[in-house]
Amino acid sequence: MRSGLVALGMGAALLAAGPAAAAVPANMQQRGQLRQIIDLPALADFFPVTRLELVAADTWRLTAGRCHVDVRMVAVRWRGEGLLGPRLEPRAGRRVCRR
Repeated sequence: MRSGLVALGMGAALLAAGPAAAAVPANMQQRGQLRQIIDLPALADFFPVTRLELVAADTWRLTAGRCHVDVRMVAVRWRGEGLLGPRLEPRAGRRVCRR
C-alpha cells in the first residue's frame, strides 16, 4: 500500500515538471533583459543613462542627456529551443541625438 502511494506521488511529480512549470515570470524575464542591456559592450560609452523605458514588447529605449538608443531583444536559435522558449539577445540600434 505504501509503495503504491510513493509510486503515485512520483508519477504526479514527473507530470508536474513539464515545460509549463519552467516558465519564467514576466518581471524576472524583464530583469534579465535589463541586465543584458546594461552589460552590452556596444553601450559601454553611452553613460550616464538617465532613463530606461520599455517602448514596445521587444524594444527598450535608453536615454542619456539629449541622445537615445533603442535596443531590440531578438530571438536567436539555440540547442534547447524545442524544449524551452526562445533565447533573446539584445541588439543595439544607432545613437539618435536631438539638438
